[in-house]
Amino acid sequence: MTALLPTSIHNLVSQNQNIQELLRNPLLDKDVWHSIDDLKLAVSPHQSAPTFKFTGIVQDWLKLLVKIHVLLRVQLKLSASTLRLEVHYLNKFSQFLKKYSVDYPEQINNQTFEELNYELRNQGLSDRSIVGCYGVLVRFFETCRIEKWIEVNTSWFRGRRKSTQTLEINYLPQEVWNQLNQNLHHLPEPLQRMVVVLRTLGLRIGELCTLPFDCLRNRNGQWRIRFETEKYHTVDELPILVPELVAVIKEQQAYIRHHFGDSYDKLFCANSATTKSRGWKKHGAMDAMIFVPQPKVMLGDSFNNWLNRLAKEYEIRDKNGEIWHFQSHQFRRTVATIMTNAGVRDLIIQKYLRHRSPDMQKYYKHLLKQVLGDEYETLTKNKKYVDITGKIVTSYKPGNPMTEFLRRRLYQITTQYGECHRPSLKAPCPTVNACWRCASWRVSKDDLPFLKEDLKQVEKELEITTRLGMVRQQQGLESDCNILLTVIQNLEQVDD
Repeated sequence: MTALLPTSIHNLVSQNQNIQELLRNPLLDKDVWHSIDDLKLAVSPHQSAPTFKFTGIVQDWLKLLVKIHVLLRVQLKLSASTLRLEVHYLNKFSQFLKKYSVDYPEQINNQTFEELNYELRNQGLSDRSIVGCYGVLVRFFETCRIEKWIEVNTSWFRGRRKSTQTLEINYLPQEVWNQLNQNLHHLPEPLQRMVVVLRTLGLRIGELCTLPFDCLRNRNGQWRIRFETEKYHTVDELPILVPELVAVIKEQQAYIRHHFGDSYDKLFCANSATTKSRGWKKHGAMDAMIFVPQPKVMLGDSFNNWLNRLAKEYEIRDKNGEIWHFQSHQFRRTVATIMTNAGVRDLIIQKYLRHRSPDMQKYYKHLLKQVLGDEYETLTKNKKYVDITGKIVTSYKPGNPMTEFLRRRLYQITTQYGECHRPSLKAPCPTVNACWRCASWRVSKDDLPFLKEDLKQVEKELEITTRLGMVRQQQGLESDCNILLTVIQNLEQVDD
């Protein structure tokens, strides 16, 4: 391959003693490398093993230098996903050079980079992606300069490698969070549990997918979850702030034992998804999916695909009416934002989310109004709940706003007013739009104005049906009227 290079490049590469061994690597003759088989890279179980394709690099001199550069980067123990992204950007750079007829390194100058900047922005790439591309090019040409392969002036990139979007945190807006709650039951139960664990604890996707089967720990009455951190590969434990989460984890443990006995040591597993019948309709496709458990770790991309299929099928939209695109890390960012805005100290958040430095917290603090809004003011309010019989079933003052916020988010059904306290992973609500008749419905004094308005409406309808002799409708309305009267009377007697 080196014989196809310009003489100057060929001589510089071949005369450098540090590169002689790499030049004898048979991978240089291949344009597709496998991360595990060829490069012996460690790939996390929740990630697909990436391949490195150099087929998009059309200049022989650039292809050789990029391959050697990648081999050098492999020696630095970089992750497979990082290297794959770098190869992607260098392929893109080669295609740009071809388009603008830049055939040799001596032709690359500031004007070249100006044209590259225009080309990337014209392709609609995000600011973050463009900055990432710039970083890859600077590192590549710096390697070339140090190894004395080629000399390309990279001064044009100074001041242009800082993203202007560092404060745009991709968290889950309230309206998306609520719609996910309403439609969560359409997912297979293991996926439902994965969502509940992820959004409650703010784990990274790799930490979620590789949670050990025996992750629960009880330390002096305090439940904790034990796992290996994805970034630092150390064992850590987190306190479980929401007691209901323990029951969810135990349900999943029973699921794994039922399907695999003692032969599988992870809490969650992959699946082989099949359909009950061919020809999906627009709605109901998710319900047609069968989750066939497989004794291996689920890929992070598979988890995201399930959520995005759910979003598309049941039209989970943001405030602008766009179908929401789920990414697992959004849950982590949302938990971080909630904790920050709830007044939890930065040092505690840093420990809870396992951030290496406290600098990450500043990215979340500005989102208080966007994420919590007026709801934050009610999170520490003492509240007493009444069920449809008028009995006080819950009375407590939240210990802290973080716990209260997460507790509320475990309830899967959104009601017009009041709260649904059904267990979070039951089948679809059997009393849709009939909360008054459901034993899991809870109301507080905050709901009194709405209850009284509904009572007036029911009394009007009861008067009409009685006058018209509509016996069955009359009986149903009388039942609703009695329930509302009982609830209102008992709420009015509740002390604040």
